[in-house]
Amino acid sequence: MPSTTDSSGPGARRWLSPVRTRLTLVATAVVTVAMALAAAGMLLTMHRILIRDAESAGATRAHQLAEALEADGLNAMTPMMLARAPNVADVVIIDAAGEVQKSSVVGVRPLLASLPPGRTKVVRNIEVIGRYDYRYTVNAVGVQTPDGPLTVLVTTDQGPITTSVLTVGYTICLVFPGIIIGVALLTYFLVGRALRPVESIRRQADAISGGDTSRRLTVPDTGDEIAELAGTMNAMLERIEHSRARQLQFVNDASHELNSPLTTLVGLLDLSRATGQPIDVDTVETIMLPDAQRLGRLVEDMLTLARADEHGMRARTQPVDLDDLVRAEVARMRALSPAAVSSAIVAARVDGDPGTLTRAIRNIADNAARHTRNQLSFSMSRDEHRHRVTVTVADDGPGIADADKARVFDRFVRLDDSRDRGQGGSGLGLAIVTEIVRAHGGTVSVADNPGDGAAFTITLPLAPQTPDDDGRAEPESPEPEFPAPKFPDTEAVADTTRVPE
Repeated sequence: MPSTTDSSGPGARRWLSPVRTRLTLVATAVVTVAMALAAAGMLLTMHRILIRDAESAGATRAHQLAEALEADGLNAMTPMMLARAPNVADVVIIDAAGEVQKSSVVGVRPLLASLPPGRTKVVRNIEVIGRYDYRYTVNAVGVQTPDGPLTVLVTTDQGPITTSVLTVGYTICLVFPGIIIGVALLTYFLVGRALRPVESIRRQADAISGGDTSRRLTVPDTGDEIAELAGTMNAMLERIEHSRARQLQFVNDASHELNSPLTTLVGLLDLSRATGQPIDVDTVETIMLPDAQRLGRLVEDMLTLARADEHGMRARTQPVDLDDLVRAEVARMRALSPAAVSSAIVAARVDGDPGTLTRAIRNIADNAARHTRNQLSFSMSRDEHRHRVTVTVADDGPGIADADKARVFDRFVRLDDSRDRGQGGSGLGLAIVTEIVRAHGGTVSVADNPGDGAAFTITLPLAPQTPDDDGRAEPESPEPEFPAPKFPDTEAVADTTRVPE
């Protein structure tokens, strides 16, 4: 017995799994329940209306007879007036003692006692034994006539009405199954036709998943949800293809960057093994150690970007005095860089992670220091209307061509491919800046510095203002050695919605 249950369960699930079958069953069940409720309501309403009409006809007949008796007495009762009608079963006229004076059927017994003149009475659901257990309604009217007080009894038979309603019910039971089967077949056909484009999309998507992500789905010319689904899947395929291309490019660039220091280190170690001579300290300090450090920085940067792609750049949010971070970076540059460093700093507080914000400012500062000739400039400005603060680091180096401004924030991008790799960086610093700034709700952009060089600008939202945060300027040097950079009308902004690599 258990084995039978286990084998039938999965089979039933497989049979019910197609959407077409489930929709057909649901539609058929809904139609069946709706038709059953409608039929029951219709039959009950029909029965009540017919009973009410019959009772109304009986009451009208009783009052008509009462008026005729009041005027002329029993002599006014003709056989036609006492005859039965479709809604009238019996007509009986009794005197004050309950004796039958006139009736539509010989030998009939009155169902009610006599009433005093002027009184009326209606009694429903009277059962008469021997009459097929039918139920009757009696309308009684008491009237004063020339022949004395009489009572008119008009009986309405509910049996034929009930029989008619049951006949209609039986007819519905015979007809409705055919209607339900027709609805099921029509639903199955229409749902299958409606889902035919979905099956086509599924087959195309299955073929595309085999590897050729350049293919696209055929969008049906229906303008419905299925067409929107195909369009959405095409957009998804576009993003997948773009992400795959970027991943391949990332792997290629990472392999290229890692290959150079590894080749140097492995070559020197292999040479030492082949010659049996130890590597001298000068070689270690000038070649091996810088390459090993460069390799470590590259791996760390790649790990940072990989984590940002997977979970986003997570920042601990706390109040940060951005001017203190910029001031510390100015002091570091003055200690390390041979270039003249000027600054114009304003007090500004943001919500963010001081560690990652320091890294972002340091990355653009190091980038500027590598390319500057004689001067570096740090400047800050507040926009109270937009509730923003900007940090700009400018150099007087060769600058960045307009065609390269949009891609300078991409990974492994180095605009001067011929420069020394040991001095030029890995091409990941600005990409890390982009991820950090995006995590803090800001943007990073690059523009031309007036004269020569480039100016990188980080824009961040200000924290809720405090009394100490008045935005006054705090210049580090009395006279900047060259004007603060001004941005042209057009500038390139880092793409902060880049597909993760």
